[in-house]
Amino acid sequence: MVETEANLRDIEITEVAKMLACGKPALGGKTLHCENDDCLHTKTIWFTCSSRACSRCGKKATDNWIVQQVERLPNCPWMHMTFTMPDVFWPLFLHNRQLLDKLSQLAVDNLLYAAKQQGLEIGIFCALHTFGRRLTWHPHVHVSVTLGGMNGHGDWKALAYCHGKIEKRWRHRLCDLLLSEYGTLNIEDTESHCRDFDELRRFVNRQRQRFWHVHFAKKTQHPKATINYLGRYIKRPPIAGAKLAHYRGEANLSFRYLDHHTGKYETEEVSQLELIRRLIQHRFCRKIILKYK
Repeated sequence: MVETEANLRDIEITEVAKMLACGKPALGGKTLHCENDDCLHTKTIWFTCSSRACSRCGKKATDNWIVQQVERLPNCPWMHMTFTMPDVFWPLFLHNRQLLDKLSQLAVDNLLYAAKQQGLEIGIFCALHTFGRRLTWHPHVHVSVTLGGMNGHGDWKALAYCHGKIEKRWRHRLCDLLLSEYGTLNIEDTESHCRDFDELRRFVNRQRQRFWHVHFAKKTQHPKATINYLGRYIKRPPIAGAKLAHYRGEANLSFRYLDHHTGKYETEEVSQLELIRRLIQHRFCRKIILKYK
């Protein structure tokens, strides 16, 4: 993979190397001996990698993280929201990863603005997510927010978010971000519609007039369901190891995924290198924001 792909980042090479060595002598280990001096039985346990790319280590980290967060978050009604963008914007964020951090902040500021109008301090839990069911590049932001907050007197007040206003503000703020960052953008040759600022502005403003979906899920009475949901995105690898258990070294491999458009499970076959490329572009660009009193 390293020999055939010149654009790999150092962190990608390091983390994948750790993952491949997980549970093997390369990472070292410890040998257990029986307390009975006459017993010659020993057992060697090889160290795991603790890499974010590893399916085995990622599952354990997810379970531990969920337990810790449930104890931290306020026990009150919550709502989960998903902030998306038009797919034509995805390549700009793929080649300008520094903008991914700002995506999360835009989503958070959107809700803080709504709460400020009511004079309330709210709780927000935010996670950047970069892949879809097929492991292809699909940046979007998952946000869980309290359905209420504390006013200046320390009293809890319920708060309902206006779906239309949240979507409109998200759409305009993200478009403004892209235009404001024009001087620093890395624009690939394939993005021929963004060759100069005027073309970028026309391109962005066309998307500004489109419908952008911000999904409001059903409210929950306790943060546990939200934490379980987000934990799968934040800590676990993009694909479960169980889905690849049948692989026996062939040139290609397949995996199943749920197609949201059809509501049915589909199977996709890719080469070894293609699957690795899809995996490493996601595991090392997640961001978590916790904000609450």
